[in-house]
Amino acid sequence: MGDDILLDTKIFTFLKVAEFKNYTKAATSLNLTQPAVTQHIRKLEEYYNCKLIDIVGKSINLTEEGEALYNYANFQVANEKQLIGRLKSIETPLKVGATLSIADYYLPSYLNLYMGNSNELFSLTVKNTKSIIEMLMNNELYCAFIEGIFDKSLFNFYEFCNTKFTPVARKGHPLDGKESDLSEFHNYPLILREVGSGTREIFENYLYQNNDSILSFNKIFEISSFGIIKKVLKNSDAISFMYEEVAKREVELGELSYLSLKGYSIERPLYFIYPCNSLMKERNEEFYRNITL
Repeated sequence: MGDDILLDTKIFTFLKVAEFKNYTKAATSLNLTQPAVTQHIRKLEEYYNCKLIDIVGKSINLTEEGEALYNYANFQVANEKQLIGRLKSIETPLKVGATLSIADYYLPSYLNLYMGNSNELFSLTVKNTKSIIEMLMNNELYCAFIEGIFDKSLFNFYEFCNTKFTPVARKGHPLDGKESDLSEFHNYPLILREVGSGTREIFENYLYQNNDSILSFNKIFEISSFGIIKKVLKNSDAISFMYEEVAKREVELGELSYLSLKGYSIERPLYFIYPCNSLMKERNEEFYRNITL
């Protein structure tokens, strides 16, 4: 007998024969011919220098040595699966998604802390809410930080933080410093994110609940970048709606202002989510725990 013990295909053949107590069924399960299965068992018996299987008529039973090998092999298979899983967790980054507002204005401080305290690798994909949800459902992402509306029956979720969703315009805008009716907002160009973004969906929902729509506004512009949106706001009379943190720096610098809208108050949770049926549940949960320490 050799000094090295390798978990090879002959071991798996032996386990299948022990499971089915039938060479033909074992062969079918392994997509092998029956003579190949017989040869695998013979090679193992030669290697271990003992009889592993007793065949009496149509009855197939393990010998005492066969029982010992069966128990040992099952432990080895289980250990190898754990090892493979561990190696995959080390080598394969956790695939994380984030919507634009969260990725640019909320997540960096959490990620900086996480990267200093954890060895878990991750890759971050930034897209709008609709795209992130689709990627999660297609298993292209394992978990995500999102805003906006999603089907809570399909995902496990945690409220990542709460933030105000507010109208923003340039400092000195005609509506700056006064409490305005929604109808007064209609007189100015409106800048929105693209269809599928969480912020747009929240704003359109608000308008719908107030028997209004974006069609009431003077002009509508779609811009997918908050950086560009804020630059346009600084140099025009356009208005936009965004999370408070997104415009915080420009407001503190006196370049932009939060506008006041009568009867308007929206505070929204930002979520960490992953699919309910995810095989990555433990890694996702650990990632969330570590990132919110």
